[in-house]
Amino acid sequence: MEPARTRILIVEDDESTAEAVAFHMRAAGMEPTIAADGLAGLRAMRNGSPDAVVLDLMLPGADGWDLIRQAREWAPRLPIIVVTARTNEHDRVEVLSLGADDVMSKPFSMRELLARVTAALRRTAIENAQSVHVPVAEGDLSIDPERLSVIVAGRPAELTPLEFKLLWTLAEERTRALSRDEIFRRVWGGERGHGDRSVDVLVRRLRRKVDEVGGDYTYIQTLHGIGYRFLTTPRRMPGALGERTLQESRPGDPMSLA
Repeated sequence: MEPARTRILIVEDDESTAEAVAFHMRAAGMEPTIAADGLAGLRAMRNGSPDAVVLDLMLPGADGWDLIRQAREWAPRLPIIVVTARTNEHDRVEVLSLGADDVMSKPFSMRELLARVTAALRRTAIENAQSVHVPVAEGDLSIDPERLSVIVAGRPAELTPLEFKLLWTLAEERTRALSRDEIFRRVWGGERGHGDRSVDVLVRRLRRKVDEVGGDYTYIQTLHGIGYRFLTTPRRMPGALGERTLQESRPGDPMSLA
């Protein structure tokens, strides 16, 4: 029996671009499917169970932003790689904030697109294979790498593959802070470009799902001028003058809770 081929959904209304992407994916041994508008893309995501999605933003029917929002409600770990002619920083940051895993500007290299899709698939496969890791349980947070599950204050946190990778990377190295460059290398598997804000965007997304959903602790802490660190920190501490916001972490840790 032949092994199942990797299924790639291409949501692109430009026929020549879609066919070119499909050709290169097929040549790489993958099984591409094309959806020519946003509504068809949504149906294909729900019914076709793709392993990854290559998504244009400017689509008829429903735009790429809407597809990302809806997909993240029921497919939080589906790799989504955006390709778009909209190249300004605001659009890039917005789609990353919504839950896209990567963004490429048109025109783009087919070889680079294939490499980025392959990298996203590899990250997902690695996360699925991390059964040897011991679960982390601190404060009211538990992380189970075998099930790729995160529980915060008794409720599941639906994380995307990159969000889970970031949380697990920080949790594994919770004895020290990681720089943005090191985080980028370990989460994205490459070198961070000058001025690239992908790490900060991903940290904000992760904090919304882990630090800002209730519970008695925060976990993703900022060390200004250094980077980020996983540190279980009470939100408030009682004192003689009543509760006050915790401004400092453990002795010796010059932490900021920004």
